[in-house]
Amino acid sequence: MEKIELLEESKRCLKCKNHPCQKSCPIGTRIPEIIDMFQKGEELEAGKILFENNPMSLVCSLICPFEKQCMGSCVRGIKGESVNFPAIENYLMEKYLKETEFQNVSNNKKVAVVGGGPGGLSGAFYLSKKGYDVTVYDDHERMGGMLRYGIPSFRLSKDKVDLLERKAFESGIKFKENTTFSEESLKNLKTEKNYHGVLVSTGAWLPKELNIDGVERENVYYGIDYLKDNVDLGSGKKVVVIGAGNVAMDVARTAKRQGNDVLIAYRKKLEFAPATKVEINEAIEDGVRFLTEVTPIRITDKGIMLEDNNTKNQFLYECDNVIISVSQKSQFNVENLDGYFYGGDLVTGPETVVKASLTGKESAKLLDDYLARKE
Repeated sequence: MEKIELLEESKRCLKCKNHPCQKSCPIGTRIPEIIDMFQKGEELEAGKILFENNPMSLVCSLICPFEKQCMGSCVRGIKGESVNFPAIENYLMEKYLKETEFQNVSNNKKVAVVGGGPGGLSGAFYLSKKGYDVTVYDDHERMGGMLRYGIPSFRLSKDKVDLLERKAFESGIKFKENTTFSEESLKNLKTEKNYHGVLVSTGAWLPKELNIDGVERENVYYGIDYLKDNVDLGSGKKVVVIGAGNVAMDVARTAKRQGNDVLIAYRKKLEFAPATKVEINEAIEDGVRFLTEVTPIRITDKGIMLEDNNTKNQFLYECDNVIISVSQKSQFNVENLDGYFYGGDLVTGPETVVKASLTGKESAKLLDDYLARKE
């Protein structure tokens, strides 16, 4: 939307006294205040408030489950269309990040952030602004984590992630790419590298396994690996995706874009799917088909055996590939170690970007408070 359209959209905001939109935002974005500032032309000031509240605001404005949060609580939405605040937020954030030069100050203390995804970056931005010398460690080549390697480009353009990465470097944040840790080496990081504190926000990159026969076959993938590794299935294949969360929708839509016939098989009715209605509808618009109330039994050389949950009848659905996307888990555990703090999916389990940003920032605050007490 153009600025003039956004201004017209902003006029639809009723400036409700109780701010239901703000209350439904996991990170408490001050929506009515931001809209008021936008209308007054205070765009950079509004962008600064958005960024300091949520360093991932640029991407959250594109991929948050709005129907369950701000837009879902908008009074305008009761009898019509909710105010499209995410579009206003995205405009303000892009302007702020492109037109504001970030400063690098120093308090002579250095900290490590393990994990360069939304939780880690949110914490890194907060700590950098507090004057810490921040080094982010990640097992990928670039910053962004799930934003860069787990969310398809048709949902989140990578130039948005590139912009956040540039601002991180501009803030003085250092990046150690292709770095992996064991439980033991992570515990030793603080003392071996003389860090004053460590924030661990490594996300949920390990797929939750499906315990059925045949998962070891070459034509079977786990959803998060399929996305991360940019697996090309080829075209003209019959593909079954097991699961109905947002990652499963990303997987199915990616496979469809590769030119394949894609079916999502889900154990419950579609109304109970973890994915948002928007994601489900977009998958349907892309041509993804759904088969609900079925349970996977085993994977064979011809396809996948499914059981009808109502009749208990089993049947073979012939396909070329099966992609399992039934959730993820984290590599590390939260431990009570001196000077270590934890955020992101490591704390919450697989969650939204906005919640990863919230926990990353909150953990960074705890780390800052901890070091202030030690002075």
